[in-house]
Amino acid sequence: MKERLEMAANIVVIVLACIIGGYFVKERLAPDTPLLLKAGDHLPSLSGYDWKAHNRTLVLVLKKGCRFCEDSMPFYRKLAELEKYDRIDAHLVAVFPDDAATVQQVVQSEQLPVESVPNIPLNQLKVQGTPTLTLVDRRGQALKVWMGELAASGEADVLSAISKSPVGQFTPPGFVTGTR
Repeated sequence: MKERLEMAANIVVIVLACIIGGYFVKERLAPDTPLLLKAGDHLPSLSGYDWKAHNRTLVLVLKKGCRFCEDSMPFYRKLAELEKYDRIDAHLVAVFPDDAATVQQVVQSEQLPVESVPNIPLNQLKVQGTPTLTLVDRRGQALKVWMGELAASGEADVLSAISKSPVGQFTPPGFVTGTR
């Protein structure tokens, strides 16, 4: 009886060691493929927003408390002003992982007059950090992606991608590219 009990205990230990060892090997040898949004990827449907409503949408993925998002707000307000004057070929939508009340507070305090969608987990959009800007076509396909706080050249690239006319032909009052 004692031998059978020892044999069963040994089998349990060996099986556990194989499971733990297999998990360790899998984690160490598996290629590191994080979810990362890139041009060509399809974005999921957003609650209350239809990709087909506009030819192109510039999605601003933001988060309350994100220092880089806050530092980029002057640029986002300028984009909103360009949309107001119908000078860009994209509709702006701010997407947040935060709840609706928090999003409303951020949009109001930052004076960001754009449509916003709360409660969208970042991983659902394959976004690892904020801010992330994505130009999306009417099928929900990402055309171009910009990650992080953009330097003046990155802001110019965004403007170039969404402008109806060459940058510089129309400048709303107080708008200067690449300044904060």
